Amino acid sequence: MSQVKSLPARAVRNVAVAAGVIHVVRRIAQSARAQRDGHISHSEAAYAAAETRVLIMGGGFGGLETALTLDKELHQAGQAGKVSVLVVDRNNDLLFTPLLWTVADGRAGPNGVVVPLRSFQRGRRFHILHAEVTGIDLGQRIVSTSFGDQPYDYLVLAVGSVTSVPDLPGLRTYGRRFHSPADAVDLRNTIIDAVEAAHQTTDPEERRAWLTFVVGGGGDTGIELAATIHDYLSVGLLARYPWLAVAPVRIVVVGRADRLIPMSDPRTSDAVRRVLQREGIEILTGVAIRGASAKVVQTTAGDIPARTLFWAAGITAPPLVQALSVEKARNGAVLVNDHLRIDTHPEVFVVGDAAWAIDPETGSGVPPTAQAAQHEGRYVGKTIAAELRGAPVRPFRFATRGHLALLGNRTGVAEVKGFTFTGFPAWLLWHLYYLYAIPSWRNRLQLGSDWLLSWLTGRETGQLRLVERTTPADGDR
Repeated sequence: MSQVKSLPARAVRNVAVAAGVIHVVRRIAQSARAQRDGHISHSEAAYAAAETRVLIMGGGFGGLETALTLDKELHQAGQAGKVSVLVVDRNNDLLFTPLLWTVADGRAGPNGVVVPLRSFQRGRRFHILHAEVTGIDLGQRIVSTSFGDQPYDYLVLAVGSVTSVPDLPGLRTYGRRFHSPADAVDLRNTIIDAVEAAHQTTDPEERRAWLTFVVGGGGDTGIELAATIHDYLSVGLLARYPWLAVAPVRIVVVGRADRLIPMSDPRTSDAVRRVLQREGIEILTGVAIRGASAKVVQTTAGDIPARTLFWAAGITAPPLVQALSVEKARNGAVLVNDHLRIDTHPEVFVVGDAAWAIDPETGSGVPPTAQAAQHEGRYVGKTIAAELRGAPVRPFRFATRGHLALLGNRTGVAEVKGFTFTGFPAWLLWHLYYLYAIPSWRNRLQLGSDWLLSWLTGRETGQLRLVERTTPADGDR
């Protein structure tokens, strides 16, 4: 009997000991982190007084990789105290764009795909300025920001891109874009709204139009967008509407090029087409969208009755880059030489989507991917460091690690070292690679648990309105 009564006391002691151990471990970790966090705040005077000032516009894949590489190279060369590196970005986080699809298909939350830029400063000496860039004066070597003017000796333009929407009738009004976590959440909201509208109508033609989703663009974003819509409907959302299970859902990809993802290997393009068509997704290549209205998407192959259009047909450089008086490509990206510099301003490097760099191996442009942006950023960081110590620099060469695309529930396509394969192995490789690639253990754990939970309990099918929707007046309904 006494043994039974002593169990609670023993349990309390065990819990107390465990809590003490956890507390000690946390204090040790915090102490180690504090010693490792050797970065310093941005100082206007320190930056202005530095022998060499490197200003990086943009904290995305290319800009951040430039800063990290430059910090490492300068430290190894003993030049860290002579050079001041400043990263300027309107946001304070790195958006891990490839993983946006798992937010859009209801398997993860928006916070899981962003990593705070400040977390990269631990143990490093580059600065981060959270500000809006309002102008660039290449002649005076000054970047104007909402925090004030920032002079530079080297400038790295890594400002990414924006979705290019041509001025076609109704396209900018009805074409939805996909570029951010808010867009990923809005995609779910839009599909839910469409299914609810299909549920409410009794007109078969109107229901068919509500359940028709058109994707403009047959590139990487377009094919993954179409696959995500199909996946979210078939695996997640329609389970909540069993009476619509046999409804005529239609997803159409409209691409101007003769084949899907034209910058990839033709074998990969063919494999993607086969997978999408097997899922029931219609593919219209060599077809252009001419305009859109609230009820119809107009194409060169005929009109498609549809209430929802997503636009993913191309990107362009941001207005700040397009305003520069330098030579540019047709999409507004800056033409750079084989050292990723602007010929007329050799102190200016351009990386990522804002650069039009030619791959000497293929003679075509370097693809606008996160992988390419990181490769370019790493090259620029090493080039600036080498130039500061008087070492020779080699021209930029891009070597791809492969191509991955998520094509729906447990299927994808992978192009690795000349081999192309699809299905579950490609789907698994996609998840493992990007889970490894996102540079935060917190995000890895969060994403892994979100994916597991969605597999066990189902996709997120509740609407999350990030902007309050205005309720129409009774007379406007």
